[in-house]
Amino acid sequence: MIGLYDIAQRELAKDLIFEVEGESVILSIKGVMLATIGSTQYSFSFVEVSENEFVIVIQLRGYAIYVGIESDEGLDEDVYVDLFRELIIQLLPAIELLLQRADRMNYREKRKADIILDDGMSAEMKEFFYRTLSRHMKNLPIYDQTEVA
Repeated sequence: MIGLYDIAQRELAKDLIFEVEGESVILSIKGVMLATIGSTQYSFSFVEVSENEFVIVIQLRGYAIYVGIESDEGLDEDVYVDLFRELIIQLLPAIELLLQRADRMNYREKRKADIILDDGMSAEMKEFFYRTLSRHMKNLPIYDQTEVA
């Protein structure tokens, strides 16, 4: 487990600067959680936690990686697609290092989920991470379906 914490701290605990609509926006990675999942498909999703905080969830190779990010200002929804594309490009090398380390330590056989970085998460972000961690540990659905699909 120490290796995962080290990689998260070294590779992900940082501020990223992006240009959004002609202005610089600082995105700070505040939290990272690694969880095992049943699917090996690749996908990603986005969860808005507060006005200036969100979580990107990247699923690949039987893992879900939750990356909690804080923006120095609120972002308009119309910039999300381009910003998330750039974020994923920036994050994938570090995520690949995490997954290689997780595979070497047989994480899938030993663990269900762990928060591997808490770099000053807000109360709202912590609540999201710990609620999601608990759902993974109990094998519960991560998202509640509130409407008929």
